[in-house]
Amino acid sequence: MAADKNPDPTTKVSVEKDAKGRYFFALTYRGVTYPVNGPFANPLQAAAAGQAVLNRLEAQEKARKA
Repeated sequence: MAADKNPDPTTKVSVEKDAKGRYFFALTYRGVTYPVNGPFANPLQAAAAGQAVLNRLEAQEKARKA
């Protein structure tokens, strides 16, 4: 799932399902891919957690520029 309001196309949250049916998210921020995080019970929880991490990274970037 890509962030809707994000102008940078190299930033995204991807949700993946493993062989055991658990969900994980992988985060790519400004071209850097961060390790897979999880497990989560469903894809919505994984996507929400990934988006929360992305929001924190973007907030840190704004704080550095200020």
